[in-house]
Amino acid sequence: MLQVENISFRIKNKYILQEISFEAGAGEFIAILGANGAGKSTLIKLLSQEYKPYKGNIVWKKRLLRKTSAQQMALERAVLTQNIQMSHDFPVNEVVLMGRYPHFKNYPQTQDWEAIKATMQQTDTLTFKERSYASLSGGEKQRVQLARALAQLHDIQTHSAKLLLLDEPLNNLDVRHQHNCLRLSQTFAQQGNVLLMVMHDLNLAAMYAHKILLLHQGQVVGFGSPTEVLTEENLRLCYDFPVKVEHHPYHHCPVVYFGNFPETVGIN
Repeated sequence: MLQVENISFRIKNKYILQEISFEAGAGEFIAILGANGAGKSTLIKLLSQEYKPYKGNIVWKKRLLRKTSAQQMALERAVLTQNIQMSHDFPVNEVVLMGRYPHFKNYPQTQDWEAIKATMQQTDTLTFKERSYASLSGGEKQRVQLARALAQLHDIQTHSAKLLLLDEPLNNLDVRHQHNCLRLSQTFAQQGNVLLMVMHDLNLAAMYAHKILLLHQGQVVGFGSPTEVLTEENLRLCYDFPVKVEHHPYHHCPVVYFGNFPETVGIN
């Protein structure tokens, strides 16, 4: 459904991403991991067409992304970037309504209000729908922006697959809302959609994501299941820090520990 074919991106003579290739099928939640500067956010910007690749192709539903209209992609793809700034202050429900702009010409229709209500309930933002967006905490703003992105792709009339790109959506969220965001992401993917999420918490990624895309210095180190990718060898390469990987007794996925361990510091 989504094919990334040997894409590279550079600024002047410096490559930020080089020869990136992977595929994402319907129903897949892919976590993008890597240290700071690995190219995670740049990849999201290429997939959202904020940036153009230096070379390579991005294909969505067998269509070249660069040949698909922005209007069409707005109906099929939503993006949550980092550090969203609003030029004016708006009530929360109007911020979420912005996600529905591609769906109506002049005024929102019944289905638009239904989409807003549904996604605000999902993100636990309905209780402060009339508050000023500027008055919210960082975590509350993040949940509102997630509701906006989900509202953009909320479509009860068709079952056409959608693409959701989330760049560090867990920032500023408390534990309960982090897990709620991840459960929503799983549900979204399970409905036949594709979701890519930039994350820093490797253990949450292992628990929730179907696949891991691990980047290091602009290149792919591993792509596959959490068990296949989150190995001690891969993580030492990417993070340059002592690491242990064990098996989670309840979730049956890798669990990653960073730090100095007895054998690392020479203690028997």
